[in-house]
Amino acid sequence: MTSTPAPRFVSVLRRENQDEWAVHRHDPDAPLLTAFDYAPNRGDGAFEAMHVYNGVANKPHRHLERLSRSLHNLQIVGPPYAAWRSLIDDLIAQWPDGVEGVLKLIISRGQEGGPIDQDPTVFGYLVELDPVLAAQRRDGITMVSLTFGYPADVRERSPWLLGSTKYLSYAVNMAAKREAAERGADDVLFLSEDGQVLEGPNSTLIWLSGKRLATPGSHTGILRGTTQEEIFSRAGAAGLEPMITSATLSDILAADAVWMSSSTRGIAAVHEIDGASIAQDAEKTRLLQELSGLPVPN
Repeated sequence: MTSTPAPRFVSVLRRENQDEWAVHRHDPDAPLLTAFDYAPNRGDGAFEAMHVYNGVANKPHRHLERLSRSLHNLQIVGPPYAAWRSLIDDLIAQWPDGVEGVLKLIISRGQEGGPIDQDPTVFGYLVELDPVLAAQRRDGITMVSLTFGYPADVRERSPWLLGSTKYLSYAVNMAAKREAAERGADDVLFLSEDGQVLEGPNSTLIWLSGKRLATPGSHTGILRGTTQEEIFSRAGAAGLEPMITSATLSDILAADAVWMSSSTRGIAAVHEIDGASIAQDAEKTRLLQELSGLPVPN
């Protein structure tokens, strides 16, 4: 008996004329990039990934706002907002209800050796959420702390380091996650060289102290988390006091509860960092999961 293959959909954005871009559906098993594209050759581009469920993308406006900031930092001129929304809508229209999906938008500078004013390469795809991520949303995670190698303020002073930019080159992040796995942990919490907590390879740190719900500031060069921002925009009405502040690992270990938020995994409670147990608050975990807009585990 053969299992039904997981759904996969790919769509491409191409410029039709000076002012219009059009969506073209692409065979997910057919080649898409040339050997000269900046994406595989240089990692020179940006991306966003968002959760999809029952015909709805989670906060696409926040993802497109962040994508716009990334493209500004990379000095890449991409399609207009309406074209991106058409690409998102086309992919979602093909997706079955009742299945959690991950929709990724990808843009590269175009073809290496091409003209300066060439169009970028733009496409998106929608695939099923890794069940490991859904399980981590339900069960929580363990983490290890790893140094990021920079002082906390260096990326704000050095724009060429592309702080707060979601660019395609993810080799360091993937290496960090492999290191965590080798140490028997699920994820990574990056620390600056001077001891401040930063973020995960693809997630944002949130912690609770009393009624204060805190996260590190993007002045450190970390990405502004779309899920964290969505939760913080609604936290006041839920009786919490959102704040952006700096902290050390000792502060996090002493917190009343700690979570990592991401657009695809959602809110995952942190049980342990570097072998040290972290306090838990099941009620607040459920509240943050509800505020995130992703499905809440049973």
